[in-house]
Amino acid sequence: MEKRVWARAASVVAAMVLAVVAMPRVVHVQGGPPAPLAGGQGPGGGGGGRGGVSFGPPVTQTRYDDYTGFTKIFDEKTFTNWNGEMDVWSIADGLLHADTTRTPGQHHLHYTGPGAVMRDFTLKVEVKLSANGANGGIQYRSRLLHPAHGGSIADPLGKPLPASITTMAQAVAAGITAAPAARGGGGGGGARGGNAPGGGNAPGGGRGPGGDAPAGTPPAPSPCVGEVGNLSTPQPAGRGNAAGAPTGNPWQVSGYQFDLDSANQFTGQLYEGQGRNIITAPGTIGMLLPGNCKILLGKVSGDAKAAIKPHQGPAGEWQQVEIIVRGNTMTHIINGQVMSITIDDDPAARAPQGILSLQLEGSGQIWYRNVYLKQQDKSLDFPR
Repeated sequence: MEKRVWARAASVVAAMVLAVVAMPRVVHVQGGPPAPLAGGQGPGGGGGGRGGVSFGPPVTQTRYDDYTGFTKIFDEKTFTNWNGEMDVWSIADGLLHADTTRTPGQHHLHYTGPGAVMRDFTLKVEVKLSANGANGGIQYRSRLLHPAHGGSIADPLGKPLPASITTMAQAVAAGITAAPAARGGGGGGGARGGNAPGGGNAPGGGRGPGGDAPAGTPPAPSPCVGEVGNLSTPQPAGRGNAAGAPTGNPWQVSGYQFDLDSANQFTGQLYEGQGRNIITAPGTIGMLLPGNCKILLGKVSGDAKAAIKPHQGPAGEWQQVEIIVRGNTMTHIINGQVMSITIDDDPAARAPQGILSLQLEGSGQIWYRNVYLKQQDKSLDFPR
């Protein structure tokens, strides 16, 4: 009798073990349903050598509209904590809007609220562009170089303009600045300098930092070797706190930029206004080095530009932009697609801090909404 009881108990236990082994293994991902592990490789399974880790790779993408930990820095009704040309920028139906078909030139609207001078952060902002002519962007770790402000990397905001000066006409009338000269950029690419793909300063091109030389002149030694390419010579007011004649617009903001244009020739790239110009083209991963050099480290997977929705002005879909800045690494994302990653390893030229600005030039229109910021300036503490 006792043997039969033990035999029955053993068979029950064996059946339970087989049932557990046969159960599908799942990994739970925050924000999504359980998903099976690829190939059935779980802890202690066929993966081999994983040290008993009980979770797998992410299988669902983070929701863009998850603003946990973010602060909304545009209230959709007023220009509180924002400064720019009040005859160019307007608010309608909760949207920030600028129109360079009506007011030609380059126009910026910079953030002046709490934490305006920021270092490490994540920014989310949605944007629409007109189908033609818009050449805009989102500038960050930037500064107001115009003498009216006297900004620098150490003091990006500089001194404020008089409260009565809110338009370019008022600034010119007050003698603060001269009217800016007309500039190009109507098609989204005219004002981008000489680093466009295929140009003489692209990697592998024949020009060194000094530009074109007379016929028969031996080329100057290049500080860039191997896979490293030359950047164009910076303008006088470009790099860091260098002196020179800035643009006539006192609201001009200079620094890193997430580029946007109607033609999508540059959308998603890293551009540095009044500095090193085009740095990291859409779909690439780049590194900046001392000596005015850059390296193409690699390319992002797939056709990055395919993620950009058609630009159709107000009738079009919103483009969801995300900028992630940590230390000297900058990641640009649009509609969930990584567009460019840049590592700035040039300590003489990079900016460790700066301000945020929304921008438009060319001959088109732009709309911004849902401007959310999460600052992470505190240093990371690791267990010892």
